Amino acid sequence: MATFTKLSSTTIILLTILFLILYNHPSRTETPHHYATPSKDGIRIPKKIWYKVGPKGLSADSATWVEECMHKNPSYSVQMLTDETGDEYVRARFGLRPDIVHTYLALQIPILKADLLRYLLLYSEGGVWSDLDVSCEVPIEEYVSVEYAGRAGLVVGWEFDVGWGENIMRQFASWTIMAEAGCVHLGVVIDDIVDAVREKAEMFGVGIGELSVEMAGDVIDLTGPRRLTRGVLKSLGNVRGEKFDVESVSRLGKPVLVEDVLILPGFAFAASSNNYEPGEWNVTGPALVTHHYAGSWKNHHGGEM
Repeated sequence: MATFTKLSSTTIILLTILFLILYNHPSRTETPHHYATPSKDGIRIPKKIWYKVGPKGLSADSATWVEECMHKNPSYSVQMLTDETGDEYVRARFGLRPDIVHTYLALQIPILKADLLRYLLLYSEGGVWSDLDVSCEVPIEEYVSVEYAGRAGLVVGWEFDVGWGENIMRQFASWTIMAEAGCVHLGVVIDDIVDAVREKAEMFGVGIGELSVEMAGDVIDLTGPRRLTRGVLKSLGNVRGEKFDVESVSRLGKPVLVEDVLILPGFAFAASSNNYEPGEWNVTGPALVTHHYAGSWKNHHGGEM
């Protein structure tokens, strides 16, 4: 097994430059399609990893985790966006949705933009979103079994599911998300965020660009994991014509496919956030990623400025 050591500052700078060169400047203006079909190898989710780097660039730890993930997934392309290229991408790809473009560009709170951007990128082109403080424990091709590869258009994993008691507010982890292009469930999440941000600004009588962290309130609820969870479950309810029962996919010991959404157990994307008592659970499969909780968004600005 390969080992990865701390990288020098020079290496980090070179890696950052390399990642930004790898990102193709967005010049296409077509709108994303709404339904994707399996590729020639039967996989609906493109082999592409999306990252977003802040103004301070990659930390030493993040550079190591990204390098490790690239090493384990040589057949995947890597797209790393900055604040500037993220803005350009949204302008180019969502020109026919001025409400999305206006909301995204007007937002001044970094974490709200980062949350919205991940959903927009996956909706537009599909692939795998990964926060910079996530390390790949196994190759991405092992995240979804052959049984589900041709049927899963969205892959999410529980962040809180087991070991939190009966009254836990379950939510999907948003640091790792896999999706096909045009995923209708992410479309619902995006629309709900645009509406929620507009309503929040109207509540305080300010423009979207004037929203502060204090006005935004609970980021996890407004644009983060809870918003993702509510939107996906709402969309599944729309597909089924009835409110989706979250209890039917909770306390999981193995993946469950609902329509085209593959829901992974808590140990898959959030092993440290779930407590499986020995002997009580027939847990199948390893932890797929590790979230290192090194995010920089928990401050007065809501991220790096």
